[in-house]
Amino acid sequence: MAEVYLAKAPTTHGDNKLVALKRMHAQLTEDQSAVEMLVQEARLAMRFDHSNIAQTFELGCHDGTYFFIMEYVDGVDLGTLAATCENRGARASPTMVAYVCAGIARGLEHAHELLDENGTRLGIVHRDVSPQNVLIARGGEVKIIDFGVAKVAARIQQTMAGIIKGKYAYMSPEQASAELVDGRSDVFSLGVCMWEMVTGKPLFRAMGSGSPFAVLRAVREDPITKAHNLADGLSTELSAIIHMALERNKATRYQSMGLLAADLEGWLRTTSPGYDNARLAEDVRKLLQAAPPGSVPQNAIATPPLAKMGADEYQPSQLSVVAQSPLEHPQARPRRPQHSQTAPETFAPASARQPSMMYPRAYLTPDQRADLDMAAAHSTHPDPVISQAQWTSAATPPWWPTRRVVRQFLWVGAVALVFALGWSTIATLVRIGLI
Repeated sequence: MAEVYLAKAPTTHGDNKLVALKRMHAQLTEDQSAVEMLVQEARLAMRFDHSNIAQTFELGCHDGTYFFIMEYVDGVDLGTLAATCENRGARASPTMVAYVCAGIARGLEHAHELLDENGTRLGIVHRDVSPQNVLIARGGEVKIIDFGVAKVAARIQQTMAGIIKGKYAYMSPEQASAELVDGRSDVFSLGVCMWEMVTGKPLFRAMGSGSPFAVLRAVREDPITKAHNLADGLSTELSAIIHMALERNKATRYQSMGLLAADLEGWLRTTSPGYDNARLAEDVRKLLQAAPPGSVPQNAIATPPLAKMGADEYQPSQLSVVAQSPLEHPQARPRRPQHSQTAPETFAPASARQPSMMYPRAYLTPDQRADLDMAAAHSTHPDPVISQAQWTSAATPPWWPTRRVVRQFLWVGAVALVFALGWSTIATLVRIGLI
């Protein structure tokens, strides 16, 4: 649904802060109801204030494309760790799994119990609790990301190339049956994550044979093997916690994330009372060190993967340009990509620059905001940020069709060909008397 870039945002102290800048794909804006849903979910995410939830600082729109400024988590996602274990036939330690999942449960508990200004529960459900949406920072902090994205994806999936099949394998039975879901749906999804981490094996992903319908049927119906029967040395107490989260009947499942977190934390106090972020970070480091060279991405949150690109291939987004205050850096100029050296000079003088929509205003002082607004009100120069169209205008002829036009042309041609073949077949059958 989005591209994620590593960006710098100026702080009120005059230095820069690393943030994750998530830019939604352009085709998502074609469905206005999906856009409204996305904005609503983003506003809810900005209410979160919990150490186990990656913060969303700001929502903006630039040239019709929505973007989020989010907390940058320097670490690795749980999906990468799980894949590393599966590829080596290894398993994460039960203590590590319980500690990570207890943190996830506490973050989800905060979201599920969030109230509005009137004291009414907002009824937030993540809907996409999966290893890819759990980040473990370099210092051992556990963060969950992407609240509400699955809800938007379900709304606009008919306009997308497809949803990753693996996501179906982490749905709850009620979600797989298109029923109304509540916080207990996230409990089941977290139970799937725990089962896979302690066993080192896929649960429902292995039953699908590549078909999403088979995966959904497996989620609803297929028996779930007891985790302690597959993982030697796994305590029956932790296995019982996992399988209570995996109860298909939501009435007998954990009724809240708080109850699940309390049981996991109680088990940890009994078995590993000194386990903390530092020990989690050390366990993660050992797992990654044992991975084959090149199998782990250099950075789990930033795409495209810079480690796999040459310096001349990197094309920064117009939204990922370092945002700096023209008041503090009057000579600062955005850099253009190397391939656009022939493009005409379109930068405005530094003294007349307007603040761009990509500007993270949350990091500016009130005086800086007032000065920027005043400069924008009295300036006649355009926004200095160069658009993607301007970058490529010199190298691309004006008559050259866009990708969308080419795709539409190919679709029309394919439909016309099918119609012509069908008409020819009918005419032939009529001619020989079969119709």
